[in-house]
Amino acid sequence: MKRIFLICLMVFVVLTIDAGNKITVSLVKQYSDSNFVLPKKTIEKKMKCVIASKPDYNFPKILKDTLNKMQDEDHGNRVFTILLSGSGKGIKIEVKSEDILDNDTLTYFGDFVVDRKHFVMIQNEDNIDLLKIFFKKTGDTVLFQRLFERTNNIVTYLPSFLDAFYNEYDRKFIINEYVINGEKRNNKKNFIDINNDTDEDDDAFKLDVEFFE
Repeated sequence: MKRIFLICLMVFVVLTIDAGNKITVSLVKQYSDSNFVLPKKTIEKKMKCVIASKPDYNFPKILKDTLNKMQDEDHGNRVFTILLSGSGKGIKIEVKSEDILDNDTLTYFGDFVVDRKHFVMIQNEDNIDLLKIFFKKTGDTVLFQRLFERTNNIVTYLPSFLDAFYNEYDRKFIINEYVINGEKRNNKKNFIDINNDTDEDDDAFKLDVEFFE
């Protein structure tokens, strides 16, 4: 009997680990109109968390450092969309603060969590192979859900935006435009050190380049 109990306990532990964590992110929409009608159906999106599939690859490391800097400087926005696409000799990166529950036309690969903020990766036919090379889904699930709040003073947060390019051949991260809460930042001043932690002998760099040859 004791042996059966131990086996059952082990199975329970394995199932618990496989199930992963469930993270709930509430996206609040405020309204002041007393005639506002709440939707009858719950508005939500569910997806898996993603992490770097190859931690030694140079691109995911630089991307995470960049997103960490962005989320640290942004005040108020919690959720961002990120679109990665192969372009010429590198990867084009577009990041913007966005309420993903207001958009039903996009498909998402997963949620790349940086600190306590969420960077939701947009997936399409052109970038799916690129995403699968650098990132993989985990057992953790994120549920984005809509909450409504009636208030006399609606709080709005100005948008943040990043337009950048990562050159796979010289491993340089180029910032074309960087806006934090509506304020355009000096690109060179804010990202002058982002390219300094690279190792030219790193095998991950050689693997990165293979995708573009």
